[in-house]
Amino acid sequence: MPKTKASRFHWKPKTALTLGVLGALALSGCTPDGSKDESGKPVVTVQVVKDSRAKAMSDMPWTKDLETACGCTIQWQETASSSWTQQRQASLAAGEVADVTIGGYGSGDWGDYSSLFMDLSPELENLPNLSKTFEASPYSRVASTWDDKLFGAPGVNTGLMANSSSHMFINKKWLDKLGLPVPTTWGELKRTLEAFKKGDPNGDGKPVTPLTFNAPNADGWGWFQPNVLLGSHGIPVTGGGQGMYAENGTIKNYLTDPAYKDLANYLHDLWSEGLISNEAFTQDWSKYTATTKGEGTTAKVGVTWMWTPSDIFGSQLADQYVTIPQLKADDAPNAKPVWFFNGDQINYSANKVSVAANVKNKDAALKLVDAMYTSDIGIQMRFGSFGVGVKKNGEKDYTILSPTDTTKNASDWQFQNSLSDGAPGWFLQPGVKLTLPKEQFEVRGVDEVYKQDLANMDLNKDVIYGGVSFTADENKQYSLNNTGITQTAMSKFAQWVTKGGADQDWDAYVAALKKNGLDQQVSLQQAAYDRYVKVMQDNKVDLNIELNNPDLKFTANPDNTATITNSK
Repeated sequence: MPKTKASRFHWKPKTALTLGVLGALALSGCTPDGSKDESGKPVVTVQVVKDSRAKAMSDMPWTKDLETACGCTIQWQETASSSWTQQRQASLAAGEVADVTIGGYGSGDWGDYSSLFMDLSPELENLPNLSKTFEASPYSRVASTWDDKLFGAPGVNTGLMANSSSHMFINKKWLDKLGLPVPTTWGELKRTLEAFKKGDPNGDGKPVTPLTFNAPNADGWGWFQPNVLLGSHGIPVTGGGQGMYAENGTIKNYLTDPAYKDLANYLHDLWSEGLISNEAFTQDWSKYTATTKGEGTTAKVGVTWMWTPSDIFGSQLADQYVTIPQLKADDAPNAKPVWFFNGDQINYSANKVSVAANVKNKDAALKLVDAMYTSDIGIQMRFGSFGVGVKKNGEKDYTILSPTDTTKNASDWQFQNSLSDGAPGWFLQPGVKLTLPKEQFEVRGVDEVYKQDLANMDLNKDVIYGGVSFTADENKQYSLNNTGITQTAMSKFAQWVTKGGADQDWDAYVAALKKNGLDQQVSLQQAAYDRYVKVMQDNKVDLNIELNNPDLKFTANPDNTATITNSK
């Protein structure tokens, strides 16, 4: 039950308050300390941070299954993700966290507040389902490990998700109308964009936007931006927005690599001919996505980057677009093309659930957490309750249902009735058969286009993993250096694309980044990376196998659904 601060009251009001609280406790059926309900079941408080579209937890039937599994009564504390930051800081500062928290805390909190959370490592014998998850997927444990401790447990999405969040799309309908093939090189892409600009691909005489992208900002590179084309030079873009990447276990930075200058010059060539949107570096997200949606069934954009065609172009235009694998750079014809990779973060969501160190009913709380790693409860937490979001066909056999509310798309329906990708759990366990509608697996087909590009990378040596973290001292120094580096790099890149001058500025630019501590940044990143890789090695992780698991079978069905099975 909630604690009441009554010290500021005089004696008589305090007595009245105490009687009132006791009366409320009696009516609610809770013991004074909130540890048991009226039937004697243990009470577990669960803080859940969820999407604003989600129903109240009491309106999601799967929560009753969770209570049954833990033999407890759950008191839900619900917060929209958009409101969580302020509440999170207040809770941590006060030293008050719920018995169990879903989606609230992570590695950034452990440094200062780890004493508030239970290390689950010594408790794994009491968490048999979570233990099985870690045995089958060693990286899922690594992703949530901090300083050799396990303050959180993950969401394991292998088989459901992609290995990259960024994909490159081109309007195939326009190509066909103009009699053009899908481009395979930077030079071919330029000629294609020229044809889009001059060839009236919609046949209405109206101008189109050959190429656009999500605008970069002063903080560094983000998703859906043209830095992914550095993969044409064999540079694996994996390490966040500050230019870091790993090559055979060695940390490097592409902000001073000649390939970066080559890309700037190439994009300037496109810009100078009006082939890139003149708002590409200034548009906000809403402007970018409004442009890509076109007008009804008339497309306005030829090429861009995003998650899936449906997401960026909308349902009316998605079928006009196809996915392009990595292009060859004309100045690096012998380079092995690679693609942007963040599959470790997409497939392994770290610290999705944590337990308070001072949890009142430890056994019940651990049972509750462990139940999330059963297939029945995990699937419902991710996709919705049986009969609402999921049909249970038999033991470990599930079909994801289309919305019964025709005003909702599949994504909105899922977020309304579940925790969606915010759920902890292991969703494609051995023996699971999962049938999904097209909206749920579109990204699988998109991502498959990059299979060879990603095969050109060693996922154990050529990735800066999302879980790599700095010590407090490293983080302080990295942050001090970072502002000057990223602001210089990003402003210069935008200038080079829109006005040119990369060749003339290059030496002074490289010197400026080094003066701001770029070499030290690389050393700091190498130290953090080496520590993380050591944990991977200690846990016998092989991401080349885990993320290309032959036991996970994907089958497209004639009815526009697909079935994923774990045959192990």
